[in-house]
Amino acid sequence: MTTPDNGWIRASLACTLALLLAACGGTGTADSSANGAQTLSTPMTQESSEAEDTSAHNAQLTAQTLAQAESQAQMADASQPLENLLPGSIATKEAYVSGAIARKAAVVGIPAYRFYNPGTGAHFYTISTIERDSVADDFLSPFNLEGPAFWVAGSSSPGLSPVHRFFNTRTGVHFYTISEAERANLVATSRHYTYEGVAYHASQVAGQGLVAFHRFYVPGKGFHFYTASESEKANIQANMSNAYRYEGIGYYVLDSGTEPQSPQPGPATGTSQSIVLQLAATRLSGTAPLAVQFDSTGTTSSLPSQHPFHHVRYSFNFGDDRGLSWPVSGLPKNAQSGGPLSAHVFDLPGTYQVRVRATDQAGGYSERSMTVQVLDPNAVYASTGTVCVSAAANFTGCPTGASRVTTLPSSATFNGRRVLLRRGETFGSISIPHGSQNVQVGAFGTGAKPRVSSVVVGTVRPTSTAFPRDVSIMDLNILQGFEQFSTMARLLLYRNTFDPPTSGTIVAQINIASALGYVVESNSLSPGQYFQPRELFVVENQLRGSTSNPQMGMAGLGTRFVVMGNDMGTAQQHTVRLWAMHKGYIAHNALRGGSADGIRHALKVHSGGLGDFNDNYGISGTTWASRQIVIGNNRLGDATDNNSWTGVAGPQNNGSDSREGLEDVVLESNVFHRGPNTNTEFIIMGRRMTSRGNTRADGGTPNISQYNNSYQLLPSNWVGPFYYQ
Repeated sequence: MTTPDNGWIRASLACTLALLLAACGGTGTADSSANGAQTLSTPMTQESSEAEDTSAHNAQLTAQTLAQAESQAQMADASQPLENLLPGSIATKEAYVSGAIARKAAVVGIPAYRFYNPGTGAHFYTISTIERDSVADDFLSPFNLEGPAFWVAGSSSPGLSPVHRFFNTRTGVHFYTISEAERANLVATSRHYTYEGVAYHASQVAGQGLVAFHRFYVPGKGFHFYTASESEKANIQANMSNAYRYEGIGYYVLDSGTEPQSPQPGPATGTSQSIVLQLAATRLSGTAPLAVQFDSTGTTSSLPSQHPFHHVRYSFNFGDDRGLSWPVSGLPKNAQSGGPLSAHVFDLPGTYQVRVRATDQAGGYSERSMTVQVLDPNAVYASTGTVCVSAAANFTGCPTGASRVTTLPSSATFNGRRVLLRRGETFGSISIPHGSQNVQVGAFGTGAKPRVSSVVVGTVRPTSTAFPRDVSIMDLNILQGFEQFSTMARLLLYRNTFDPPTSGTIVAQINIASALGYVVESNSLSPGQYFQPRELFVVENQLRGSTSNPQMGMAGLGTRFVVMGNDMGTAQQHTVRLWAMHKGYIAHNALRGGSADGIRHALKVHSGGLGDFNDNYGISGTTWASRQIVIGNNRLGDATDNNSWTGVAGPQNNGSDSREGLEDVVLESNVFHRGPNTNTEFIIMGRRMTSRGNTRADGGTPNISQYNNSYQLLPSNWVGPFYYQ
């Protein structure tokens, strides 16, 4: 920007400083930013090079701020009303996801107007209508008004944070940040930035009714460019990356000036008058790899004799097409068709548009979509937030700036960190203690997966309600097994290899919350202080046992529970045993079976009773029925499987334990492999059970049955109907 432009801007801003809330940036057409970029002719100087280095550091501060806010939202007290939040405080994630934050902010929402300077390529924003008119009417002004670009909150609103404005005296362009750390750093270290106060309010957390506000740095000019337009962002990255360096999301603004009509708006398109599609997700943002379950079980249908869980078909597209397929089913990882539950792991940072179409039996359909924001782990766990461990002190491939140590860190230091183990090396046991959150344990370097003795998360003696949350264990070779004792939220076991245990008696190589009832009874916390284990993802692990050890390959219970893409087989008893499951998705696995006595199953799903499910353990305890489960596109059984039944979704037996309810289960598109003793592919017993599209690898007809309805204590209203399609 030239010196005359600088003088004009300063003179113009001085007269309305109390009203002015402006900055460079934009969300208009891609053409204006493209034209501007072509005029960026100022050569790179030492001063601008220093600014570039500072900008990269400051961008990391913003990324860390957003990641920390996401974590705070996950932990926030859901019992506190939004009206009671202190200004600038982070609300619960549900408040953002439901649109409550955006609806509150819409009451004080105002548009931000965008101007463009074709001579310099700089943009200018204001929310002041007085200044907008003053700049637009001044024939000496170098700026062209492009109109309203997006909406912000003009004053404080629950769940929003102040956005700080600086004036760059060297470039004559404004700079905005929502990061308090970046604001403090600029005030302390930059002689070119003058702090001008709070401009407006926006969100540090993604949610419904909020739009990502993207941030670019222009090294040739030393200023920033902003846009809330996904198409403009994509155009710049595709065609102008030599001039515009993308720095990530700056914050989230309102997507309009009108109040969202409901937490989950109606279908975007559709031809059906009888179906109303709903779409929910376990989360809308987080650090890569990010595991998300998508849930359309709230869909309703007015067609007679049609139950939307069983008779409506759902087609999900995750917006993450990298040409990858599931090894077991051969189906693409980017799509899923069938029941109303699905899941996906987003491996790479970025913004993803997830879509689902629900089609009823009359051919009518309804569609919905949502956006998932995946953060870069190198930004979230920047610098010493990452710890690389190599006993041989070989740190090739360790992220720049990470701590480098030769022994496993102490348990207490895992909290909030990414710990990477050197591939090809062997380590002891990993213990992630009670109270740990936002932990990743993985691998770096090349070669075989790092070998660890065992992995334990949490304790059997919890002294507080700070149960583990958001823990990812990936790319390890685990010798003795994984154990999570009581309860936790957001577990991802990803791409691990489990060897047959060689010592002791292992209950299960993957054991999730199996001791929850014992823990509740044996400790001082009241039952109401525990929650049911939730958002559990076991994805793409390889697991082999023997007929002597472990007792089970995998055992667990929980809600929003995903078992996907695993290859598991051989145990003393069952390959996979799920004590109780709510909103379960079991798909694309090879569950091969094989047991010591030949009377077990490759997959066994039962429940704790006939009760309703509640996230609060004090309300539902262990007596809730398993509900809303999709079992699809699996390979079940094996030519060496010596069991007579390959799988069951029903009470665990027909005696005293038969008072166990299952409701709304879909068994679909599975391929069964018979062993020498197989006589029944699958038993289904419960209320509203569907079997469709299942086949046998040898071409025969699979035997899917109700075991003659012989469960003695199961009430008649928990039996059927059964849908065979």
